[in-house]
Amino acid sequence: MLRRACLALLPVLTVAVLAGCGDDDPAPTTPAPSAQTSVSAEASPSAETSPAASPSPSPAINFTVDGAGPYTIGANLEALKAGGILDKVATGAETCPVNTTASGTGVWKDIQLQFRPDGVLYLVVNRSKTIPTPSGARLGMTLAAVSSIYGNLGKELNGGAAYLVTTTSGRGILFDLDQNKKVFAMIAGDAAYLKSSYEGGTDFC
Repeated sequence: MLRRACLALLPVLTVAVLAGCGDDDPAPTTPAPSAQTSVSAEASPSAETSPAASPSPSPAINFTVDGAGPYTIGANLEALKAGGILDKVATGAETCPVNTTASGTGVWKDIQLQFRPDGVLYLVVNRSKTIPTPSGARLGMTLAAVSSIYGNLGKELNGGAAYLVTTTSGRGILFDLDQNKKVFAMIAGDAAYLKSSYEGGTDFC
């Protein structure tokens, strides 16, 4: 009876209504795949561009006894050049004519580097107010504040003109102080060398 009623209404009903009557199969629907394709198309570019914007988790922005970021004590000058992460490379400075100096790039632009004639990085100098040590010491801090952070690991040099922190690895950070006993530079390297060079006035050459 239902099928006959549908056929009786054929002149006035649309194909869509007829398709819904009796035993005829319903027309296939496609909205869901279309919607999924749209979402996928939006997500896909994001997934592809995300690694380019942030290829790996950013390293901690700090200054340690080993240096800063990719500029670690013992690194090779030519390797850093090849990586395109050196700026202001120069050999034959007035204070250390046989050495090569350079600076970092990007967030490390205020990191200064000194290389021996054999190309080995032996001294890393931090002159950035935004790059602290892992313990929180930073440029502008007073001698009292820095010494309260490091305690027995630190020692005043030349009557408090500098403060040297030495670690069990033998490396250290020398905090160079201005006349107001505030840090204006941090120098990482071999602790014994930092001490002898500072006290001997050799300009770390």
